[in-house]
Amino acid sequence: MPTINDIKDYHLDSAPSVALLETIEATHSAWPESLRIVTNHADGFYARNELGQFTHYQFAPLLVNKGSVSDDLDQSLNITLGDLGEVLSPLIKQIRDVESDEMPKVTYRAYAYDVASMSLVKETPIDMIKNLPVQTMSRDHQATTFEARTSSKNAVVTGRTFNPNDYQDLKGL
Repeated sequence: MPTINDIKDYHLDSAPSVALLETIEATHSAWPESLRIVTNHADGFYARNELGQFTHYQFAPLLVNKGSVSDDLDQSLNITLGDLGEVLSPLIKQIRDVESDEMPKVTYRAYAYDVASMSLVKETPIDMIKNLPVQTMSRDHQATTFEARTSSKNAVVTGRTFNPNDYQDLKGL
């Protein structure tokens, strides 16, 4: 089997038995421990993060939509957690109890998992989006949906525009 080092290798060179395990880790200073969820491994699993720390991810129905790919520095995750109001509600209450203005931060990690051998192809994540603050959240009796994204990094125009009037050499292009 070819070596899978990153998400590109997963899409281009992986065997049909290799699945992508998507995880999220949500952290907040008011929480006693991080919330770690995996979407498509019903028993949960243990894996090493990018720092080499061994962590456990519990299963919950989870839908992760990564934002569009663009040339700017903006990143976003739209996440729906089918927690039936049981997982996130107590954590949100803890934040309100300490009257904190700090927003939880979300880290997305994807692992390559070989279903045939029931083991990770690589111990560490092959894709990661790290420490995005939660910007919006909505809840109902079935699920909690939230968006974690960077603040707009590419909103200010800097530098000069290149146009043929200022740069004569551009006219040939």
